[in-house]
Amino acid sequence: MIIGKIVKSSSHINYVCQIYGPLEIEVPPDVSDFAFGRFVRVAVSLRRSDLSRNGQERVQNNDEAFICYIVGVIYDTQLLNPSFGSLGPRLSTETQVELFSPDYLSEQAVLVHLVVLGMMEQHGPLSSPLKIRIVHGIPSFPLELNSCVETMTDEDVHRFHLFHDQGYVQNQPEYLHMGYLPHMIAQRNSLIPLVILRIIDQLELLFPQHLSLLSILKRNFAWRLKVETTG
Repeated sequence: MIIGKIVKSSSHINYVCQIYGPLEIEVPPDVSDFAFGRFVRVAVSLRRSDLSRNGQERVQNNDEAFICYIVGVIYDTQLLNPSFGSLGPRLSTETQVELFSPDYLSEQAVLVHLVVLGMMEQHGPLSSPLKIRIVHGIPSFPLELNSCVETMTDEDVHRFHLFHDQGYVQNQPEYLHMGYLPHMIAQRNSLIPLVILRIIDQLELLFPQHLSLLSILKRNFAWRLKVETTG
């Protein structure tokens, strides 16, 4: 589900998404769609010169598909209301403004902050299931302004955390991977450790076979958070 668009960035991996309001999209998102710790993705369009890996350009025919998503997680929310504190007289109510001035632009907005976790690439012939390549870490290219941000399903989140030993391969052993943790830990934001714990909670539901491993990881982060908080 599309929830908003990219309007700003504070770094190569930190972006601000403006949530669509009731008049901006046919089905506006619910508050649960942009909750704390929600996984999101942004589709990116790459030129042929960008479709390269290991120094070699990837050949893409007309009968092949290539889809690339930047994956991130919501870690903060900001309510923007410039009119707050303006106590002067008003000639029209909000309802009258919508009726007599339909071109009036409301400056109130809900902004959510995203931290980039990695990429998902889907590639292959149109006549067969697409092969998926997962990359955790910092992408080499940034997002563009006004790029649409959409939520990820549990299936997408599960797939994003499954790694093969190689790139585009099939019938290879898969394992749970959280390669984005190092650059998340390096972020100087007090909410990042909390969103990591929220991510682990979600993965415990999606990967019950790795519950013991995730429990150990959660205890370590919870202990680290407690130590840092107490100083």
